Amino acid sequence: MCYILYTLHVCQHWIPQPQPGNGPILRICKDAEALRLGRPCPETEHKVANRSQGMCDGCLWKKVSK
Repeated sequence: MCYILYTLHVCQHWIPQPQPGNGPILRICKDAEALRLGRPCPETEHKVANRSQGMCDGCLWKKVSK
């Protein structure tokens, strides 16, 4: 199954990797690559790869600008 990796922040927001603002980066699994010539699976799994002890950029800016 193809997947998108996320970083989970303390504010409970999931930010797609590799960088916030770049949009979700779809990782195509080997089965989809072999059977569908590089197209992603019909269903995409969302996985938390990292947990951050800080807030996401949006929440941080809201807190700073209060």
